[in-house]
Amino acid sequence: LRPGSSEVILCVDSSESTASRNSKAHFRGLLLQELGKNGVKYDVRRLHVGDFVWIAKERVAFRPGELGIPSSREVVLEYIVERKRMDDLAGSIIDGRFQEQKFRLTNCGIRNLVYLVEEHGEVNHAKLGERALEQAVANTQIINGFFVKRTKDIRESVAYLTIMTRYLQNHYAGKTIKAYPCDVVLQLNKMSPQNEDVCSMTFEKFNDASIKSKPPTVYEMFGRHLIQIPKSSADKAFAILEKYPTISHLREAYHQCETEKERENLLRDIKTGPNQRNLGPSLSSLICSLYWKGR
Repeated sequence: LRPGSSEVILCVDSSESTASRNSKAHFRGLLLQELGKNGVKYDVRRLHVGDFVWIAKERVAFRPGELGIPSSREVVLEYIVERKRMDDLAGSIIDGRFQEQKFRLTNCGIRNLVYLVEEHGEVNHAKLGERALEQAVANTQIINGFFVKRTKDIRESVAYLTIMTRYLQNHYAGKTIKAYPCDVVLQLNKMSPQNEDVCSMTFEKFNDASIKSKPPTVYEMFGRHLIQIPKSSADKAFAILEKYPTISHLREAYHQCETEKERENLLRDIKTGPNQRNLGPSLSSLICSLYWKGR
């Protein structure tokens, strides 16, 4: 998409699968009302990962004599938002959704991950204390590399999304936006940008690749196993997968080791997270006991 040939649209997830139906419906109703007041262009559609994502939608003109609406290309932009109320955050940590969602977001192909944490919500009745919730939020930013935006209520969340939309409209106004296959985008995201062009994927490819209910690949299953291991996390699992994309690859590496000590320390120096910290000997040894000693 050439500069000036598209417009920025905020896509809002239509799902009511998270939080309670009443709170989700109330949030969406207020959200769409306030976005309309602010002049933000939005589209409600099913997102298979994240709650909000921005797209560049090609401007197309109606052709004389044609009845149908001309199709336009849509490219996902480089920002995605996962929204969590504090009470829903507690529930997602308890049932395991928290780590899995972060893993899927990290692996969705979008470079800038935003975790929108809404303070509103009763956490006194949650099985997790406030300290545990605050630690989870801090880990999401410091260890997982998300940008964490905290708001006090729904209206502040709406204001943030409005400001972000206006920023992105200005940011992408003079840029060429190119679409690539999802696996290519994942590789490009690991590299420093070489020019002003935006490298992303079409919305259709992005959403299809993020379908949760489709049969998981061996890579995805291995990732889901890894994030369930104590002391592991989404970014640690992703770092291991970068070097050993399947269990077979990892076991073959263990097989090549000459001593048991070497096997236990095989993953120790793998760099993880935005700060590139070592995985560490403790987790490396634990993974070895699961995938080698437990064979």
